[in-house]
Amino acid sequence: MAYAALISVQLSLWRLLSSTHTSSTLPAREQIKKLAREVLSLQELLPLKGSNNKRVNALERQIREAIFRLEDVVESAHLSSYQLNRLSGKNVKKEIRFFTQSVKKILEEYRREERLLPEEDDSSRIDDFDGKESKMVGLEDEISEIKTMLIHQLPCKRQVVAIKGMAGIGKTALARQIYEHPSISSIFECRVWVRIGTKYRLKEIMLEILAKLNLENIDEIYEKGHEELGRYVSGSLQDRRYLIVVDDIWSPEAWNEIESLFPDNKLGSRILLTTRIDYVATYTSHHSITKRFLKKEESWHLLRGTVFAEEDSCPPQLEEVGKKIAEKCEGLPLAIIGVGKHLSEAEKLLEYWNKVAGEEISAIIAADDVMSKKLMLSYKHLRQDLKACFLYMGVFPHGYEIPASKVIKMWCAEGFIKQYPDVILEDLAVRCLQELAESNVVLICESSSSGAVKTCKVHLVFWHLCTREAVKDEFFHVMNSNANQGIENQRGLCIHNNILFSIKDVRNSMASVPNARSLLCTGPHHEYPIPKYLGFSLLRVLDALTIRFYEFPLDVLKLIYLRYLAITYNGKLPASISKLQNLQYLIVRQYLSILSSGSRRPYLPMEIWDMKELRHLHAMGSDLPDPSSDGALLPNLLTLLGISARSCTKKVFEKIPNLKKLGIQIELALDAAVGPLCCFDHLSHLDKLQSFKYVIVNPKAVAPPPLPILNFKLLLLWKVTLSGLQYPWEYASNFKELPYLQVLKLRCHAFQGPVWETYKFQFPILTFLLLEDVDLESWHADDDCFPMLKRLSIRHCYKLKRIPSGFVKLPTLRMIELVDCDPSLVASAQKIQDIQRGFGHDFLEICVESSEDDGKSKS
Repeated sequence: MAYAALISVQLSLWRLLSSTHTSSTLPAREQIKKLAREVLSLQELLPLKGSNNKRVNALERQIREAIFRLEDVVESAHLSSYQLNRLSGKNVKKEIRFFTQSVKKILEEYRREERLLPEEDDSSRIDDFDGKESKMVGLEDEISEIKTMLIHQLPCKRQVVAIKGMAGIGKTALARQIYEHPSISSIFECRVWVRIGTKYRLKEIMLEILAKLNLENIDEIYEKGHEELGRYVSGSLQDRRYLIVVDDIWSPEAWNEIESLFPDNKLGSRILLTTRIDYVATYTSHHSITKRFLKKEESWHLLRGTVFAEEDSCPPQLEEVGKKIAEKCEGLPLAIIGVGKHLSEAEKLLEYWNKVAGEEISAIIAADDVMSKKLMLSYKHLRQDLKACFLYMGVFPHGYEIPASKVIKMWCAEGFIKQYPDVILEDLAVRCLQELAESNVVLICESSSSGAVKTCKVHLVFWHLCTREAVKDEFFHVMNSNANQGIENQRGLCIHNNILFSIKDVRNSMASVPNARSLLCTGPHHEYPIPKYLGFSLLRVLDALTIRFYEFPLDVLKLIYLRYLAITYNGKLPASISKLQNLQYLIVRQYLSILSSGSRRPYLPMEIWDMKELRHLHAMGSDLPDPSSDGALLPNLLTLLGISARSCTKKVFEKIPNLKKLGIQIELALDAAVGPLCCFDHLSHLDKLQSFKYVIVNPKAVAPPPLPILNFKLLLLWKVTLSGLQYPWEYASNFKELPYLQVLKLRCHAFQGPVWETYKFQFPILTFLLLEDVDLESWHADDDCFPMLKRLSIRHCYKLKRIPSGFVKLPTLRMIELVDCDPSLVASAQKIQDIQRGFGHDFLEICVESSEDDGKSKS
């Protein structure tokens, strides 16, 4: 966490240098510039990977504490200067000198300890859960799939198959079942199992392989060098059809070292890998399988088999609560077995099992040493800059599906993401989230139309790890009705239940954390007035979207370091919002606001144009006014959402030149006088626009407006969502003006009419197409109309009976999703799938959902 603290403080220092209150005092400015250089050099000294050594970790904590202390002093001094209109450099200079001297001493000891480090214990090599002791369930389908990969599907040359997935999900157990399966042992005359782990010695691995090959002269070659040992290994395998299981491999570098040991002898030899890291599987293997979580019934079978010696010996009164306990383990065998072993040693009482099914299960998981070691290994293996991002997932309540767009903005505002020249900060954060998912510490719940993460969450066991490590590192604390003592040094506070604000002791505890940088209200929405505490002068992130504000919280205007503000408020923002000169993300949502016909949405204050740092503006129910002067400009604004046609003027668009994402919402009854489609006349001024969403609410409520020509001449636009325009389908030909269009979503009568004709190369690189609530009856498409399409989604299109036959010839098509559609359309999709399978293409998946039977099927 010291590394993350350095990134954060460096960002803060550069912001201070750009502040007018700092610039006006030369001595303080020079000291801060010197400090910024010191911090940059410290980043280069700290290792990118963490250590398991307690002494090294203690020194890292000292560095982190020194950084936090310095940051508090510098920002508090700057805050005083803001209030007094002057900055004294005396105290700042003294603190910088103390920081530099103390950190240098700590770093000297840090380097000395690193040199003296003994070889770290690799807990990943402990065979605590390999499928030998516990009865495994739910593996049959995966065993069959991997056996097919190993025996039937692959050619004679050597091939690699990988099993990937989260810690404790049963990758090793699955590999063990394959390794010992009679059909495998009968085909591969030579089978060797070798475990790698995070810390491995190549010589030990080679000797282990040679020992398992039963070489007669093993003692003679023990002292040989690496190269000669490698020749012995590959030579011993050269004339044999072998199966090597490489268990628990963590990096491409490890694979590069051992791959040459396994010769491609053209005899049909195979290598089966297990790894927690997706990109390792991609790098090493020709085929891979993601180990799935257990289903509910499978989880119960595993728990019952762990607790009771005989499956039928479970008392009937424990069965129902036992299934609840198993379900709470969220399909993870490691958690199920850990909880099961605990229950097997406790009395089999209904009262106690009910307690475990309640809150006790969390304590059991937290106290399980084997489980903790397994999980900590995944955490420790993360790069230093990813650890803060991962721990931050614990600020959300357990089980909460986290919108990727939200957590990405919060990471950026917190200062976790290191900025690089000419790279958009949010793009770096997106990559960080993807890496956490590839490391299988974050679970993807839903992917976006472009294939990126849309929503995600962390498993129960990792959520407990996040909250535990966060408190230990003084990263954040989850407030509760008690046990809020000793939290004075925490950098962030979370409220998972907003009613806690009503408890005086909780507010007093919050007041004891004056240097908090984050206040996150992430529990259920609370619509009634409650007392709030916002007395954190150094706050950077305030997420209070789940609290309804009846009046604008004026205390917020004192938070000059605020970078992220999200609230629910129906009123007009005050002009003094412009005091928040560091604000990057402003999100204001309305609570069930209904405007009467003839009334108008309020404008945002004109002073919004003075907030030069704004990157994301989502002001639902308000509009961006025309700028009053030539100097008005929002140069950093990337996202503008929730505006109406009144904001879509030439003057506005010219002053947001770097906008990449625009979302417009129109109510025809309110916007008719403005010209609800006028925005299409001015889109050309947004020449960097990449994503455009245009929604007309209740399009059938009033007569449609006159139809201007759709002007889409935007070179970089790759995603378009339209809803409610009611254009005839022939207007869709205008999409040919978008050479880079990849995602197209047409909803709720975006176009209307019974027939849609699409022509050759009209959508040359489109990968995703959604048709939802359109009255289309017949759809004709040339064979080469969608040459790159990967996913087709059709929802609530009740009149459409057939998918164009040209889709049969799409080799890129991977998914057809049909929701509440005519059975004839479903049959049409299945026919396309059957024909493609006849061509030997078994990649297309058909997903059918129906609200009538509340069912979902895949084929």
